[in-house]
Amino acid sequence: MRMTEQQSDTPENELEELVTSALDGHASASDVQELETLLISSEENRRAYLDRVGFEDALEGAVKVGVLWSSPVIEPAQNGPHAKVDGTSRSGRRVSVRMLPMALFSTALIALLCVVLSLRQSPDQKYLTPESGGASAGLAVNGVAVVASQADVLWESPIVLSGAVLPRGEHHIQSGVMHLELFSGVQLVIEGEAEFTIDSPMVVKLNKGAVRAYVPDAAHGFQVVTAAGEIIDYGTEFSVHVDGGTTDFTVLDGEIGLLRAEKPELRFSQGESLRVRQAVAQPEKLEVPVRVVSSSAVARAVQDKIFSREEAWSVALQEWLRDERLVACYRCSGNSQSRTLENLARGTSQASTAAVVGAAICANRWGHAGQAYDYTRYGSRARVAMPDEMDNLSMVCWVRINSLSNLFNSLFLTDGHDEGKPHWQIQKDGRIFFSVKHPHRKGTSWRQTVFYSPDIWRDEMSGEWNMLAVTYDRRRGQVAHYLNGNQVSMETIPEHATVPLVHIGSASIANWADPMYRTDEEFTCRNLNGAIDEFLIFDGALTASDVARLYAESAVGE
Repeated sequence: MRMTEQQSDTPENELEELVTSALDGHASASDVQELETLLISSEENRRAYLDRVGFEDALEGAVKVGVLWSSPVIEPAQNGPHAKVDGTSRSGRRVSVRMLPMALFSTALIALLCVVLSLRQSPDQKYLTPESGGASAGLAVNGVAVVASQADVLWESPIVLSGAVLPRGEHHIQSGVMHLELFSGVQLVIEGEAEFTIDSPMVVKLNKGAVRAYVPDAAHGFQVVTAAGEIIDYGTEFSVHVDGGTTDFTVLDGEIGLLRAEKPELRFSQGESLRVRQAVAQPEKLEVPVRVVSSSAVARAVQDKIFSREEAWSVALQEWLRDERLVACYRCSGNSQSRTLENLARGTSQASTAAVVGAAICANRWGHAGQAYDYTRYGSRARVAMPDEMDNLSMVCWVRINSLSNLFNSLFLTDGHDEGKPHWQIQKDGRIFFSVKHPHRKGTSWRQTVFYSPDIWRDEMSGEWNMLAVTYDRRRGQVAHYLNGNQVSMETIPEHATVPLVHIGSASIANWADPMYRTDEEFTCRNLNGAIDEFLIFDGALTASDVARLYAESAVGE
């Protein structure tokens, strides 16, 4: 369930004054605190902020404010080492945030990323549970890392998919290996079984398991904290393994420090491997270094798995192409010079080859360049001709949506809107829209009954491949919507909305060719801001198990 945020009762002019003051560099510490509170407490305020300054202004403005997430605004260096943090100098003059020293830039940038991501992100984190498959509540301001890739990871804590933002807090994987990219720029490989807590982009506590950290210049000072002490980076790549009260570490490059309570800091350099026990005063030398795979090795393992999944889908697809219900299967051939999509269906279908108009070539869901089409460019579409009479209808497509930028975002729309013609699109509010035009009947006011899905869109889905499907069972009187193999809605077709047959004829994938009765741009512009990989059309109603199997066979997987 999407989390409902507290609605702000702050007058618009107060928010506007705070934003203006912040961007001009005249905000006091209390002003910054108040602005931060307003932005955290209300999505409406965050949207107003973005409308006011735009994304690039937000980048500049967040640094000028001293960074909203509690970064101090300090005095110029000539005022001595004991700088005040309340935004006022010893002389009582407010310190302009434009006087931030360059030494704060890296810290500001780290926090800035958190600010921008939190403002751009949906209030629902892509933090998934195996039971629900949905997003659990959580403010995006808690995000500290991106899951770059993972191989055979079994999550003990709620599942987090690759590409998702990982929040602060405790996490536990039972097995597998994962690559995290912290907002600080640190690349962290974690091997399971592992229990770890991310306190911030600069501090990770390791309670169990093994990690390998690559720390760029911008993140010097990064810490891995264990029961044996704090391992502090000074420009390094290092590996750490924790088992109970014992911490083993190897310095792969550069230098690290080890800080323990009431003991002086010890420094270790490249090639040194040591073991630290809580009860032992001095570290012990390790003969065998701590070995944790590199991030590139994780990426290779993921690619191997993707290759295996793709090979399996190639075999399964051949069976689907022989399905007597299949009318059309469109997928890019990989020929960069071709502007057509061949119909791969092997039955007696009369569906045409698709003519590509305006679309740009792009990578498909398997990561192969030039094997899908992006329809973001205005006017882009694929033109098709379908059988004019069909008994039932099912449509399935693999789609990568960047944003729902239009009032209607087309998946498949017929020319015109005569009786029996279907329209399949996504509304700006995230609901999938499906209709088949039916004749006007007495007692009804409109010759169109629309079957909506729930809101399936989350901002964090942007740029990801998902499988959408709709089934129209005219005989049973049912319409169902699916997302990634899961049925998200099922509705009964009212008696007055039944049609004797489905009629398609000429149609467009990812746009609309024939705005008949309105010419305003908001209504007529329906190009999909995103890409389509494969598109399948069936003269028949797929069952829920059919759709689930199709997704299981064709998904790239984690």
